[in-house]
Amino acid sequence: MNRGMMSNPESVLNLVIAVWGALCALVLAAPFLAAHHAETAAAGIYLGFSFICHQSPERVFTIFDFPMAVCHRCCGIYLGFFLGALFRNKWLHRSPAIRRNWILAAVCVPAFDALAPFSGLWTNTTWTRFGTGLLFGIAASSLLMQGMAELLAEAPWRRFAPRGPRLQGGLS
Repeated sequence: MNRGMMSNPESVLNLVIAVWGALCALVLAAPFLAAHHAETAAAGIYLGFSFICHQSPERVFTIFDFPMAVCHRCCGIYLGFFLGALFRNKWLHRSPAIRRNWILAAVCVPAFDALAPFSGLWTNTTWTRFGTGLLFGIAASSLLMQGMAELLAEAPWRRFAPRGPRLQGGLS
């Protein structure tokens, strides 16, 4: 693999954007394929997402009268990961303490929305599930992108990369 590609943060950012965009497209593709009589392809997508999402019928958006491949909250998380990769929030990355606080806040919001109904404090809705997933996805994606950029900048394989041209017939 080309070392330039491995250490180029823009290439990594573009790859992550493409992956999250593809996952968002797959979420939308399942009902589209089902509506257009490609049941086998749609079933494969539904099956793939079933390993990470409960897909409860009462908690899934529908398109063309077919359910999307993930629930409201997961849909928000995937869209949030995509948007967070597109629009990185540099002010979140001023210090490790700020990053920890943001990830804690990002986790607490959907956790509150999911757990508060059990205590009677809150009744979540379609849009609170989607919105809290979206907020989590945006914050987590931005932090994940920063972590990946730092990993590439400080990667162990960089210590062993050649620093200059190799000499003919000897060790450099």
